[in-house]
Amino acid sequence: MLSFFKHLVRYWWVWAALIALLGTAWLLREVRTSPPVAVGVQRTTHIDVTAEEITRLREIGQWEFLTVSTEEMVEWHRSRTFGNDHMVRIYQGRLRLGFDTRQLRPDWFRAEGDSIAHLTLPPVGLLDENFIDEARTRTFYEKGTCPPDTLERLYHTAQQRMRQRGLSARHLHDAEENARRQFTQIFQALGYSQCHITFKK
Repeated sequence: MLSFFKHLVRYWWVWAALIALLGTAWLLREVRTSPPVAVGVQRTTHIDVTAEEITRLREIGQWEFLTVSTEEMVEWHRSRTFGNDHMVRIYQGRLRLGFDTRQLRPDWFRAEGDSIAHLTLPPVGLLDENFIDEARTRTFYEKGTCPPDTLERLYHTAQQRMRQRGLSARHLHDAEENARRQFTQIFQALGYSQCHITFKK
């Protein structure tokens, strides 16, 4: 009997491990049959972030999507009894095409679930009528005398021609495509996999 207890004491760690193993097995069985109640809080920030970004987009103001650089030569001629008056001027300008985000209507953005965004954007147009760079305007040829309002008439003629050329169907289409691409990238970054965009006419 004494040798049995000595043997038991010598290998006490085996018995301790066995007891721990049995206790672990009992706890696992209790957890499986009666799992503890877990209380957690899941926070989603997708809607909040989207609303904040929507507000920021409307506060940007003028948004340029295409710049058209152009040059126009305008000629003026007048015949008189004792000679002719003649002037040729060259104008240069940069037409900025885009829209003002402050024109966005309150319902310009609509979400379809969490994956599709529907956008209605203002029409693309000229952002600034003063697109002629007067510092780069030069007189190419001048002969005789010119009435005081000649330069103003030449300026408006060049402005009208440059405006017509800059607002061509191709340039407006390119500006819309650039706007479509930029807004798609923005809303994809916000988590929308699809972005359907229409422009008001």
